[in-house]
Amino acid sequence: MFFFSEPNSDSLLDLDVFSLGKRSRSGSTTRRSDEEDEDLDDNCPLFYQPGKRGFYSPRQGKCTAERLNAFRNVGRVIGLCLLQNELCPIYLNRHVIKFILSKRIGWHDLAFFDPVLYESLRQVVVDAEAKEGNGGGNVELVPGGRDIEVNAQNVYDYIRRYAEYRMIRSQEKALEALRSGVYDVLPSSAFDGLTAEDFRLLLNGVGEINVQTLISYTSFNDESAEGADRLLRFKRWFWSIVYFWTGSAALPASEEGFQPMPSITIRPADDHFFPTANTCISRLYIPLYSSKTILRSKLLLAIKTKNFGFV
Repeated sequence: MFFFSEPNSDSLLDLDVFSLGKRSRSGSTTRRSDEEDEDLDDNCPLFYQPGKRGFYSPRQGKCTAERLNAFRNVGRVIGLCLLQNELCPIYLNRHVIKFILSKRIGWHDLAFFDPVLYESLRQVVVDAEAKEGNGGGNVELVPGGRDIEVNAQNVYDYIRRYAEYRMIRSQEKALEALRSGVYDVLPSSAFDGLTAEDFRLLLNGVGEINVQTLISYTSFNDESAEGADRLLRFKRWFWSIVYFWTGSAALPASEEGFQPMPSITIRPADDHFFPTANTCISRLYIPLYSSKTILRSKLLLAIKTKNFGFV
């Protein structure tokens, strides 16, 4: 249903939903202001990465019905992932998650959205307190804002309103459509008590792999008919070589996230066969190889071979 490109410098996330699958015509990754977004082709990617940190925000474009429906469908995919304990490969910015959860979004959330912009606004506070503040820019955050000087008395209100504009107001219709899609699948009460961090763990899993956690989740099925000592040695070889394997890009946040739990079936000894996998049931099949070197070489070769059913 949706596909991702490899992110590059300040890249746009190519999230192709239904008919909205074209890249921007120029292919440029030049950063644009929110005002310039209004002129973007509505076939441009739905999400972009403002902070170059792997986290994405919606780009609502011209807010056509088709584009907003695409955002709603993305929200439905997110809701289905949460409902079925499936990990989702899109990492949303913190303020986007808080908007979905109907949590208060503060100006400090801007630090996660765009660290450079956040630091610039922080400097505005320093300058205003030193009586070096400037005007409010090209977008009026309040009526008559063009004529209001930013100073030590109003600087905090200014940065709060500006952060709200950048994170919420400029993309509000897309955010609302995204949230509506999530609530099409799950009731809002399902998120009671959840923080943005809780939501992210449920949706994206754990990015840093804890090998001991994975080991504790994994069971071994022995079909080799070999002795216990040889099997134990083989398991040690495996965990010294492999630090992560599942059909997903990350570990779920809890044991309940594995459905079914990962397992490894040890097949009879044969150095000529390759490992295979059933990723839909999180099962890996490995012959009982005669050495650690052969085990490693077979796993690496199998990973690179497209005809095999696991990565």
